[in-house]
Amino acid sequence: MRLSMTELNELFLEAAETERKLPAAFRRQRMSGWPDYPRDGMAYGYNAMEVPRLKPTGEQIDRWEMALDLALRYMDDEDRRLVWAVCQSAAFRQRGPRWSRIAQILGLNDPRIVKRRYKDALVRLYYRL
Repeated sequence: MRLSMTELNELFLEAAETERKLPAAFRRQRMSGWPDYPRDGMAYGYNAMEVPRLKPTGEQIDRWEMALDLALRYMDDEDRRLVWAVCQSAAFRQRGPRWSRIAQILGLNDPRIVKRRYKDALVRLYYRL
């Protein structure tokens, strides 16, 4: 299995989105099985609609497991945390990762340092494969 740099980047970005689509590890327990209903008789049809949660497909879950396997086997802890933080911040965003927010979390002054470290982590993974 030989993946290019862009394929590795896309694999990790898709894995972060797939992880957000997965159900929660712990289900919140309810005290009753009755659905919530509005208390006012005139409120039917005027309450806020909930957006349905997306479910990942089998192929997406397989690629998610492959990304986790690559990260756990071939990356050290610092690179793994950085790559996962970048991909989680980019999940379901059109503009990409929040480089400045990740730089604040890591205590760095410049978001370009985070971007360079992210690319270096992907390069190290590419050559280890």
